[in-house]
Amino acid sequence: MTVSFAAVTAIVLAGALAFSRPASAQEGPEREGPEMEAMRANCGGDYLRLCAGMKPGGPEVKACFKRNRPNLSEGCSRAIAAYERTRAGRDEADD
Repeated sequence: MTVSFAAVTAIVLAGALAFSRPASAQEGPEREGPEMEAMRANCGGDYLRLCAGMKPGGPEVKACFKRNRPNLSEGCSRAIAAYERTRAGRDEADD
């Protein structure tokens, strides 16, 4: 199963806003692992630069990230790609 860009965006934005919280306060499997940490570390600025003022995780932000995918920072793009590869592997293993 392929992970949609919208799903990744929602997770990225949730993580981008949560990056100021201590790691121990973050819960849920979607926030675990080095890939999520990489997205939190690399995509917060992209959210603020490209989609500020939009509700995190909402459909407007998902559309904003998708629309601005070519404008995402290299670090954020790499972090999203790594997350997508990891999720695709997990989804295949779940089958």
